[in-house]
Amino acid sequence: MIIPIRILLGLIFFAFSPAAQAQLRLLLPPVSSPATMYAAFAPLAAYLGKATGETVTLHFSANLDSFYAEAKMPVAQITFFCPIAYIKVAHEDRYFPLAEVIPTPGGNRSVILVRRDSPIHNVLQLRGSSFVSGDPACAASSLIPLTLLQEAGLTPKDFHVFRQTGSDQTALMDVAARFYDATAVAENVAAPYLRAGTLRVIGQAPVGPGDLLATSGKVPAPLRAKLTTALLAATRNAPAAMTALAGMVRGFQPVQDGDYAVLRTLYADLFGVALTPKRNSMAMSFAIPPTYTPMAAYQIFAPLREALARAIGLPVRLVIPANEQDFVREGRRGDYDFSLLTPAMVAAEQRSMIPLARSLPNPDAQRIAIIAREPVSRAAQALRPPLRVAYAGPYCSARGAALPALHSREQGAPQPFTWKAVGSERAVFTSVADGSTDLGVVRAATFSSLDQALPGAWTVLMTVGTAAPWSFAVNRHLSPAQRQALLQAMLHLAPNALSGAGFARFIPIPHE
Repeated sequence: MIIPIRILLGLIFFAFSPAAQAQLRLLLPPVSSPATMYAAFAPLAAYLGKATGETVTLHFSANLDSFYAEAKMPVAQITFFCPIAYIKVAHEDRYFPLAEVIPTPGGNRSVILVRRDSPIHNVLQLRGSSFVSGDPACAASSLIPLTLLQEAGLTPKDFHVFRQTGSDQTALMDVAARFYDATAVAENVAAPYLRAGTLRVIGQAPVGPGDLLATSGKVPAPLRAKLTTALLAATRNAPAAMTALAGMVRGFQPVQDGDYAVLRTLYADLFGVALTPKRNSMAMSFAIPPTYTPMAAYQIFAPLREALARAIGLPVRLVIPANEQDFVREGRRGDYDFSLLTPAMVAAEQRSMIPLARSLPNPDAQRIAIIAREPVSRAAQALRPPLRVAYAGPYCSARGAALPALHSREQGAPQPFTWKAVGSERAVFTSVADGSTDLGVVRAATFSSLDQALPGAWTVLMTVGTAAPWSFAVNRHLSPAQRQALLQAMLHLAPNALSGAGFARFIPIPHE
């Protein structure tokens, strides 16, 4: 068949016309079969195409390596990311978040699981057992459980076998079939096994920022804005598309790249790799002393972070340095826009930071807890020196309040304790868990947070005194108007919005 020259020229013109080149790819990860993913996402692609006036086509990846390669292609595309995949790709290529996925119930929580009849009842008892992990691109299956294990002093080397399957379903089946002792996945993925009573939970933690849709740098800003508007209105404007996604997505909510800073912190802690986003971010930095796990801090301080973002008119990312020394050194350099500081940190950083407000504690949560590993050793029960006692360090220390209480429990003449500064309250738990020390000194609020995630791993021998209040401080480069706006945001937080941190509210600090 001979094609007339005018038709051939027309086809060539169409192929290279701006309209043809404006076509958007919607790239999907290999979490299920292409048929299943097509049925779920085709209505959403059609809705986004109609909302933007662009043609949106679905693209699938055969495996995770192929997905990463396609996500980095220099084309205009929308990509559906798991959080770990996003921070890895955004480290090498410019990507712009559009909207975060609101997961189905349980999708925002990672759980560590064993069989129902397993003799393992807390995370510390996993030492020497076998562990199988699932999807490496999913925070709930990889990064979060690895972080929880790290808090308990466990690394993959502490297991008899530590293996990765690449699939959550395979990992669950392997534990149920007694091939391995434990695994970790998102709670909604494990739901059938939990309902059947096959598996039970011994550890859990919020996942933090979840799956998201983001565009490559080839998508212009006006089109990104249209896509975001369409996604945030999808529940109302595209019910059929949301019904098709019902097994994976409940809706979409606003998101900023800075929301994923906490996952970058975890990744750097575990693997020593800083996944800095490729594109410049205008987010302000809000630093927290290294007391809580990063995931717990992300959840506990979310109301404050959101209030600060509204007050300053910019996104706010959470920063949690590895230890007290890094925290104070970086604060002195002026690296943070806002910080929560202990009294010793206020004095150390006074040339760069101005304290605006002081916390008023919830009395019970601000007690100082002396903790031991569970089950408690006889020496720890009797508090007979010489005992090794871990404490955070000079900036978050409760050593002075704990020492008289420990001595008051001794039998006979006082004997010295061996005190060990470990750099952070997080490290206190790890030190006690791995047997480096016998006791630890932490704030009661910090203990409650970690005990919710890893119940039964530690126990409180006694509570003493009251921990020092924390102050909210801002960088001196902020203008008086910005400082006032931030102070008002602190003072107008909802009552007990920061109850997880042990704070009832904040009061202003008078300045001469």
